[in-house]
Amino acid sequence: MESGLSTGIWKKTPSEKEFRGGRMSFSSEVKEELSRHLPTARHCQIAETAAILSLCGQISEKDGTIRIQTENAYVARKYFTLLKKTFNIDTENSVARNKSNGSIYYTVIIKKHENAIKVLQATKLMDGAGEISEEFSVSRNLLLQQSCCKRAFIRGAFLGAGSMSNPAKGYHLEIVCMSGKKAEQLQSVMHAFGIEAKVVIRKNHMLYI
Repeated sequence: MESGLSTGIWKKTPSEKEFRGGRMSFSSEVKEELSRHLPTARHCQIAETAAILSLCGQISEKDGTIRIQTENAYVARKYFTLLKKTFNIDTENSVARNKSNGSIYYTVIIKKHENAIKVLQATKLMDGAGEISEEFSVSRNLLLQQSCCKRAFIRGAFLGAGSMSNPAKGYHLEIVCMSGKKAEQLQSVMHAFGIEAKVVIRKNHMLYI
């Protein structure tokens, strides 16, 4: 894989998979728009960060680093911006192309252990004893007491693991979750806004509207 460490490419278009018929897909257009929206309140920034980490974050047991990897440049840029604005921490950012299929992957890594701990504790993905839930879920919805934070959480979940079809061609929205617990949690958050989402099981658990 070819790689680099510049964030400049994140300002360009997403990977080939995000295009349909020579133009950007509707789902990618929505993510581009959402990526430009940065909550003004810190508690909402933390809630959105928590959703992205919960659904597509990885923690290295070896060195404690946190990483997300996505094929969408807008998602990587939004996560990078949230970390910078909310926690004022530096990240290692890279872009790599898979030579076998041409896919482009954007990676954001929190390398410093103390910074990783700061983010995990703020997003409630780590408890006071330093333990991380096996499900890597937001414990007891402590971040989601206010409606604005619930919206931020849903936005982060869609950015990290969601897709949406063009309403003109038969509307549906889906968010892929790695476990039933995560899917049910997100379903509960959506229900607070009167949104009836179904959980279906395919390769993973999927929240479907």
